[in-house]
Amino acid sequence: MDQYDYSDVQRVSVGSGLENELCAIMYTDEYKELISIFVGLLQQNEVSERAFAVTTAVIENAAALYTAWNYRFEIGTALFQDQDRWEKELDWLDEFTLNNPKNYQIWSYRQAVISQQQKPQFVRDLPILDLMIEDDTKNYHVWSYRKWSVQFFKDWSHELDFVNKYIDRDVYNNSAWTHRAFYLQNIDPTEHESIFDAEISYCFEKISMAPQNVSPWNYLRFIYGSFKNNEFDARLVEFASSFIGTVLEVGTDSNSVAPHVRSSFALELLADIYAKRDSNKAKIAYQALADTWDPIRKHYWNLRIKQL
Repeated sequence: MDQYDYSDVQRVSVGSGLENELCAIMYTDEYKELISIFVGLLQQNEVSERAFAVTTAVIENAAALYTAWNYRFEIGTALFQDQDRWEKELDWLDEFTLNNPKNYQIWSYRQAVISQQQKPQFVRDLPILDLMIEDDTKNYHVWSYRKWSVQFFKDWSHELDFVNKYIDRDVYNNSAWTHRAFYLQNIDPTEHESIFDAEISYCFEKISMAPQNVSPWNYLRFIYGSFKNNEFDARLVEFASSFIGTVLEVGTDSNSVAPHVRSSFALELLADIYAKRDSNKAKIAYQALADTWDPIRKHYWNLRIKQL
């Protein structure tokens, strides 16, 4: 801002201006001056380099001020006549992003800027995405933006290796499991049959590491529900049964089954499968969930029993 003169800008005061205000915000004088200039320019809808400089200062002081991001983009679309300016804008945004990882406006703005480029490239985005996920592997802003990116660039070639990396690092990372499902939904449909067995085996491996982890169980349900018409095969039933011991034989006798049930999610899946095949086994499974293995949802399991 030091490069420009703002003496002619009509300031707009910050604050309510009410006397005896119960809880007035204690802005610094510097912040009030900055925002008064910003609002003054905004109200006049000034599109200029000095207004662009003001948005930089405002965003660096109040990163969540969506109006500043929007105004900045409007100025950029009017002033930037070459791709170099948009590339420099991404350079600035990269640096700003690293210091503000939880700011969702960054990612909306990034989408808008990339959409303005004549020949955007996914490889330009990959380093910042990797850095942000490395810093916080469950930052949902970054995962959401990555979904947008692969659809925008129509490039799915990096995604399976990407999610493998983060599932291997933390098998409980539900964001990575969700992205894996997103990937599977969007690849060439002719490839599905060839990877079903591999994906199911992958799930079995990860479940065996942490049986009481809901994410791979949900991913299994996704595969069977989306691509197999919920036709649960003997392979899945046998696998899930290996985590529940003899609970389906002994019913709700907790003294007998407590040492053997390793996954309530396996029991829940089997209950849903048997609800269409064997109502007696399904009732035993739902009752065991209600009484012992998932009592917080007792009323729900009792409802499922009534629906059999």
